[in-house]
Amino acid sequence: MIDDRTNAADDAALADDVFKRWAERPVRFAIGTSTVDDSHVMRALRAETHPWGVSKSTPPEAESEPSPQGENLLARLRPAVVILSQPLGVALPEDVSDLPLLMVLYVREGRRLVGRVLPLDAAIGEIFIGRTPDNALVLDDGSVSRQHASLIHGKEGWLLKDLGSTNGTFVNSVRVSEALLRDGDRVRVGGVILQGVLDSPRAQRVDEIRAHMETIDVLTDAATTQGLLGRMEAWAQAAGRPEALLVVLDLDGLGAINLKYGELVGDDAIVAMAERLRRLLPDGVSCARLGGGEFALWRSEPLIGGVAALVEQVIDGVAAEALSLQEGRLRATITAAGTRVLPGAEAPEIVLTRVREAMRALKRGRSPA
Repeated sequence: MIDDRTNAADDAALADDVFKRWAERPVRFAIGTSTVDDSHVMRALRAETHPWGVSKSTPPEAESEPSPQGENLLARLRPAVVILSQPLGVALPEDVSDLPLLMVLYVREGRRLVGRVLPLDAAIGEIFIGRTPDNALVLDDGSVSRQHASLIHGKEGWLLKDLGSTNGTFVNSVRVSEALLRDGDRVRVGGVILQGVLDSPRAQRVDEIRAHMETIDVLTDAATTQGLLGRMEAWAQAAGRPEALLVVLDLDGLGAINLKYGELVGDDAIVAMAERLRRLLPDGVSCARLGGGEFALWRSEPLIGGVAALVEQVIDGVAAEALSLQEGRLRATITAAGTRVLPGAEAPEIVLTRVREAMRALKRGRSPA
């Protein structure tokens, strides 16, 4: 029995307590369940607070008004599996680790979703993925349709089906209407990237994927900023090291591309840029994505022609040929700045910050101070 005298402050405090408890062990709802025996869960649902700590979407000015009886999370989550965000570095709960799962690797609009897992329980039946809260895996991203795709288990394994989505469902970069998932497959739902972890040992592999995501960018397979700084630190600590070079570049007009064609095309342009850079770069030059359309090039030893030659080669190479996108071709240019990096002169973070600022000053049309 729910105590109707419970006030909003008590509900909020209780919801926080329930969230902490659920963070240790996710709670599952059976399909079609209209009631839940746990009174603490019910009171949290009355407070309309998502179990992963995201407040309800009701505008502040409407919060004092009573909510309709049907407007609670139990209704929104049915036929739901409640999935909690698993932060990077946090092990899977024991009651989930024995199930196949999908893991969220990339969401353009919401980093908080990255690392979340969706256990694939064959007993549930068809498992829905989409933008609205009535899906088992809720992906709050504008590129995802309200009910985008679904998974159902059959004799041959897990079948992924696109449900007539606007932006499509892809498996390993190939658009599909339906496809049988294999372990390790990359699934893209709109602009969200997931990975299937179907074979054991699943918990160990999820930990490995999360560690990999810290140093390798999911969208482009280039290094992350953390991965780049790790390489620079290794160079800085090596004995007898020669001078190195660092170049930071940015895809011009990415904001305009997003506005005119949509952010999926913007992501596609970023991927195409990474591929172009890999083809252009001389041996020994590694590439990292710093965020958006911004990349860094690093070489831990001198290069013939130095920084100027590398910058010229990359600028000319990008401008020489349109980028190949999934929906066509796009002419692109970049802005770049670089520097020699002398042993013992500056910490890697300081060097990177200085070159990024110089590149951004160039984009603003003025020389750095």
